[in-house]
Amino acid sequence: MHHRQSRRGAVLRWTALLLVATVFTGGTVHATQPVVWPANPSTLCDAVDDLVFNGTRANESVQWQVSLGPRLPGSDASEAFRAHLTSVLEPMGYEVTETVHHRHGMNLTNFEARWPSTTVNAPQLVLSAHYDSRNIADHDTNASNRTLPVPGANDGASGAAVLFELAHVIPQLTFEYDIVLFWNDAEDQNDNFTVGAEAWAENLTSEDIDRTEAFILLDMVGDADLQLRNINPGNDTLKSRVVELGGALGLVADRQACDGELGEDIVQYEVEVGVLDDHYHAHVRNIPSLDLMDPQYGEAKAMTFGSYWHTMEDTPDKVSATSLEHVGRLVELGLRTDAFVSVAENPSPTDERATAPEHDGEVDGDRSAEEHDDTSGIALLAGVALGAVCALLAVVEWKGKP
Repeated sequence: MHHRQSRRGAVLRWTALLLVATVFTGGTVHATQPVVWPANPSTLCDAVDDLVFNGTRANESVQWQVSLGPRLPGSDASEAFRAHLTSVLEPMGYEVTETVHHRHGMNLTNFEARWPSTTVNAPQLVLSAHYDSRNIADHDTNASNRTLPVPGANDGASGAAVLFELAHVIPQLTFEYDIVLFWNDAEDQNDNFTVGAEAWAENLTSEDIDRTEAFILLDMVGDADLQLRNINPGNDTLKSRVVELGGALGLVADRQACDGELGEDIVQYEVEVGVLDDHYHAHVRNIPSLDLMDPQYGEAKAMTFGSYWHTMEDTPDKVSATSLEHVGRLVELGLRTDAFVSVAENPSPTDERATAPEHDGEVDGDRSAEEHDDTSGIALLAGVALGAVCALLAVVEWKGKP
């Protein structure tokens, strides 16, 4: 196993890579021209009237998941969650698959439910969320809590709940592509992050990649104070469509919604945040990817995702049925209007996999001398010649696996 490096350092190295790519390409990289969407703008408002996603039921799922106890990889609670999914989704007509991987001393289980279209050899759209809860509350203000597993109401159960409620909506719709609901495991265990999504991506064939229209991730979407922000990396076309979907639903500030009212400040895509989340592994396989995420849970806290994140305060009372319904209906509207297909790909940085950070996780909190060095390194990298940059990036290794 490689020497452990700080998660903030990993994010800074990724920021450096993006900065250098911008310097040597003369500006921001933009997507190529996508298929015009929607073909008729009035179809958005027509579809809004048909939305049925139920935030109350999604919130009940959050509470039920937390009641199972810590959903750690290989645990009884994890197995109970998957068994419940199977018992509900198979009778509905979903094709259910469980895939087991052994990594970092964990037996993790990815769970997929496919809703097949009537089209032969159809493309597929992947909607994903992690269902595990973190095994240690390492950011808790009470030191005695820091070895305890977090409840994982928002960071874990919220995205999984929205995905489960969407599973009840999808059979009512008609698609020319398959829908794959992917609950990934081991997103957030010790110092190992996005392991289940990584295993999934590494096992994709070239045919799988070619047929995948997009990968849409739902992570930390239940916060009562919902603030969906522009998560990088991610596909520009998908992001622009999310803003349009949010505008129609009244989730974009100062924009008139389909009901004629000005929207709330919920889809805040003018605020960019760098997060190496589960969608990253689809992104580096050249699949258009999007992370729907609120990266501030509770009060703002420097170099974390908020005062409740990775603490024993991540409990169901912090999660809102209204927030879950906002996110669920945004995704449902995207499904009803084909917002997540026919997407232009962003050009990928050269040899992006080789230059990925050693630990692809979320922003961490403690600032060390090494992290200060990383910060100054960004400025240095932006000013050096292309050959020197390439030489430096070549020595950054992809994280190893046991």
